[in-house]
Amino acid sequence: MDHLIIHPEVRDALAAGEPVVLLETAVTTSGLPREPWSWPDLDRVTACIPDWNANQPVNLELATAMSRAVRQDGAIPATVAIMNGQWRVGLEPSEIETLALDATADKASVTSAAAALRKGGHAGTTVSSTLAAGNLVRRAIGSAPLVMATGGIGGVHHGWSDLPDISADLRVMARSPIAVVSAGVKSIVDVPATREWLESLGVPIIGLGTEAFPCFIAGLEPRAAHIHRVQDEQEAADVARMHWLTVDDHAGILLAVPLPSASALPHDLVEDANRQAEQAASDAGIDGPERTPFLLSHMARSTNGRSLVANIELLVNNAGVASRMACCLQEASS
Repeated sequence: MDHLIIHPEVRDALAAGEPVVLLETAVTTSGLPREPWSWPDLDRVTACIPDWNANQPVNLELATAMSRAVRQDGAIPATVAIMNGQWRVGLEPSEIETLALDATADKASVTSAAAALRKGGHAGTTVSSTLAAGNLVRRAIGSAPLVMATGGIGGVHHGWSDLPDISADLRVMARSPIAVVSAGVKSIVDVPATREWLESLGVPIIGLGTEAFPCFIAGLEPRAAHIHRVQDEQEAADVARMHWLTVDDHAGILLAVPLPSASALPHDLVEDANRQAEQAASDAGIDGPERTPFLLSHMARSTNGRSLVANIELLVNNAGVASRMACCLQEASS
């Protein structure tokens, strides 16, 4: 397939049935600053990520840290992006740096990936387009079950009854037999409504140590309770395999991982920052793919960087969880 390049390390691992974790890159091109750390609480970041280089751009350091976390827990990182008009699954460190520093790089969802491929430049992949690339890989190689790590999936935005702004992540998850590990959904969306959409689409939601739906940096959302609780990554892998073997071998699984309570921001603070960000986006007429990066950036400023610290912590944590789950899936398949 001319438009798909799989890194040799990733190809060899998949062919051998070894654990691989897909990593999205929209957070690299659109979600985090392309500048070194300039907010308070750097000590919180370095405590969580001891190898953090504060002199490097935040988006580059985070991408590097996630890859490192995947390797440390036993799996192979497969960072996904569109580069020079081709799907790339697995990047060299120099290629990650190129993507992170390219201020012209787009963000490509499943609805805009074809246009990005035709354009021929670079683009970071969202959850939906990363899953699309994973499906291409599975068809090309016939791999063992895949796992993907992200921060928070997209969802149903507030005010959806008036403006049905619903992320393509949900529909693509429903037709991609890949386990997505995230801290639930982004706190800028309507969490209860998103949970109901996932239920309607037939996507099982399992919570790592929780029955309440994690709400990204805001901890748990009690209004979206009663998800299936698992104790650890082994139990999560067992549920995923059972679903694919006996229920639906074409659908995805969501493993929702709560941010530790000590790192989560107060729910009221996040809701207030959300409201301010939503109002600012509406006042500026920002909709579509540009809305989420705008909202996240506005929240980082309004919380004096606290949302950014929590975001980084959960992304690295999710990468480690995804790696351990991938290892459990691989062991069960051996």
